[in-house]
Amino acid sequence: MKKILHVCAIGSTAKILLLPQINYLLSQGFEVGIACSFDEDAQRLKDKGYTVHPVQIDRKISPISNLKSISDLTKIIRENNYDLVHVHTAIAAVLGRIAAKFASVKAIIYTAHGFPFHDLSSPIQYFLYSNIEKYAATITDLIMTQNHEDIATAKKLRLCPPEKLAYLGNGVDIERFKRSQLNPESESQLRQSLGIPDASLIVGTIGRLTRKKGSGYLIEAAGQLISEFPNLQIVVIGSQLTTDREPFQIELSQKIKTLGLEKHVILTGERQDIPELLGLLDIFTLPTFTHEGLPRSIVEAMAMGLPIVTTDIRGCREAVVNEKNGFIVPSQNSTELAEALRKLLSNPQLRQNYGKASRARVEIEYNEDFVLKRLTRYYKELGIY
Repeated sequence: MKKILHVCAIGSTAKILLLPQINYLLSQGFEVGIACSFDEDAQRLKDKGYTVHPVQIDRKISPISNLKSISDLTKIIRENNYDLVHVHTAIAAVLGRIAAKFASVKAIIYTAHGFPFHDLSSPIQYFLYSNIEKYAATITDLIMTQNHEDIATAKKLRLCPPEKLAYLGNGVDIERFKRSQLNPESESQLRQSLGIPDASLIVGTIGRLTRKKGSGYLIEAAGQLISEFPNLQIVVIGSQLTTDREPFQIELSQKIKTLGLEKHVILTGERQDIPELLGLLDIFTLPTFTHEGLPRSIVEAMAMGLPIVTTDIRGCREAVVNEKNGFIVPSQNSTELAEALRKLLSNPQLRQNYGKASRARVEIEYNEDFVLKRLTRYYKELGIY
């Protein structure tokens, strides 16, 4: 029986992004472990019976801490005789690959959830991170990307030989994320529990409460729209991690208060009922300006038949086809964001048309089954099956 170790920085990455793959591999008879910093989500996974190896992994370059992480990961890999190490998230992916090389595993795979260098990086950041990735690629058997743009970038920069690159994509369970699965009575109760009036027009977003996810720009856009749409409600789904370096939730709450939007904005915190929450929305938006791979939140919203407004960011501009299933606007621009939302808020038929197009696009491009089939093929090519 082959043994696989997934390495990521925090437990929420494993719980939210990797669990479908982990469950699939377990169903195929593999032994699967997770190595990450031990947080609440890691504890939840352990409580459910998953194999979790606690190891402190900082999400920044910190030589002493990083060297300790490499040492701890190497020990975990050797003691548990893992055959394959599959790494995720920028810093953890580099540290995990170095540890896997030291431990002489049979295969090392890296899923790039968006390379840490991108078109909004400073020249210094771009140079530093692209060269770190180029070095790490020399000890990697396969680099899988969530979007096609990262493959093109890797080839342009000669990050690694082309045969080391493969498209994995991103996807969701299209039966779980399906509007027809929702219970109208439960939806009504959910709306009431959140304090949303029945006649509201609801715009929502999902993501960790960090500045770069762009929820601040959404609040500013709402301030520009509220006089025209007094029944507008903004639902921000997600929480701030205790390990996040910026206290953004305080800043966001202050912005809501300053703009007088307290009765129009709901911060839900961390939630498990994402399909149900998405079912309440009229429009989904992700005004991000960070290094996205292919945002799962957008794909989930598309699966629920929602029109999307997002930014001209790698991954986002691949999932959303402008003026087909939503709008793509410049990042860090609340005025352009407000204008795109205005077009949809004022036009129910356009919302319906774009929502149908979103669902159709997910069924063709972003079904989770497609991702798992590709993963199976790549593992077989590396001799892991």
